[in-house]
Amino acid sequence: MTILYRKVIQMTTHLKIGRLDADELAKKLTTPLYVYDARRVEENYLTINSAIFYEPKQIHYAIMCNNRLQILKVLLNLGADIQVNSVKEYRLVKSIGSSNAKISVTTTNISTDDLSFYAENQAQINFDSIEEISCYGQLIKQSSTVINHTIGIRISVPMEITDQSATNQPHPTKARVGINSKQFDLVKEAAKKYNLKINGIHGYIASNLIDLVPFIKLGSYLVECAKKFPDLEYINFGTGFGIDFDWLAYGQMVTPLMRSISTFFGRPIHLKIEPGRSLVGDAGILLTRVTNIKDMGNWTQVGVDAGFGVFARPYIYGWQKGQGGYHPVVVANKIDQPPKGLYTICGNSTLQGDFIAEDRLLPEIEIGDLIAILNAGAYGAVMLSGFPGMRRAGEVLIYDDTIEVISETER
Repeated sequence: MTILYRKVIQMTTHLKIGRLDADELAKKLTTPLYVYDARRVEENYLTINSAIFYEPKQIHYAIMCNNRLQILKVLLNLGADIQVNSVKEYRLVKSIGSSNAKISVTTTNISTDDLSFYAENQAQINFDSIEEISCYGQLIKQSSTVINHTIGIRISVPMEITDQSATNQPHPTKARVGINSKQFDLVKEAAKKYNLKINGIHGYIASNLIDLVPFIKLGSYLVECAKKFPDLEYINFGTGFGIDFDWLAYGQMVTPLMRSISTFFGRPIHLKIEPGRSLVGDAGILLTRVTNIKDMGNWTQVGVDAGFGVFARPYIYGWQKGQGGYHPVVVANKIDQPPKGLYTICGNSTLQGDFIAEDRLLPEIEIGDLIAILNAGAYGAVMLSGFPGMRRAGEVLIYDDTIEVISETER
């Protein structure tokens, strides 16, 4: 079982989330329902923060994985910084009091309008292309109010990812994210032309990685690239950390790297990372009710009231063991009962591939039982579409025995 199972589920007749009974919660608020455990979010942040003993550092929560204000406030109260991907996310974070010093903008294909917005708001951007840098330079050259002339660049990292569970891997022949190291001289020329100072570099390889080796390779590559930029103030090692990632090993790896680059420059260089799923993924559970049981001859299909429109990860990334969209499941109202058979849990859309969990050994399932899909706190509710015309899932934040309703389940 996963760490979430050991820490969150208490061995009683029903699944407990915080101090609350999941089945009673689902009956009160109806399903489908996303439940987030604030205590677990806190534990994850503190684990990461304490494992990386290098200073100065900033842990930028990548809010694209779950942008609910209630979760943002939990992390901000702990001292987290924020990584945003859009003007919409930037405005959201600013609305709850974050300063530019705590916000990292990292995205691709930024429109001229958005670049103008970021410029006027003095945001720190990790640029993805020379073209964007030139456009930004032209905008601030024409402005009399922009005073921030520092920029970061996002670097394309040449690395093959073999982990089957990884998501968002680069295209094998057309890696689209980042600036190639062969273009560094052109980047410097563009920056110099518009009086811009490159004060940071950013790297990214893939998402949902557990293996430390790719991060070791990424770290070493970025440190070598960093030496080419004399005005460097930070290295952002990006995101991609999966649930149950070995943060202690990561801290032991990245700390000497940062100390070496600080020694090279003769000044402290800031370490930045952008964990997302590793912060909130295992803090979320999707509760969904069994609506149908269908004998398929050589397998049993369990239908539930959540599917692709509520929870898209299994469909997009693959629901089988070892794939990126694999999620542990339990029968929340029979947590103490022994397994009785193999069940395949399917969503309520008409998509042939709307599988949530295949051939799982579970207690006997009956109509009305409550299925809990674990590790659903990231890239779950933020990808809600309602397709094909299904009702939206509700969301709540649990803090011990306190319930904060984020949104109600659509009736």
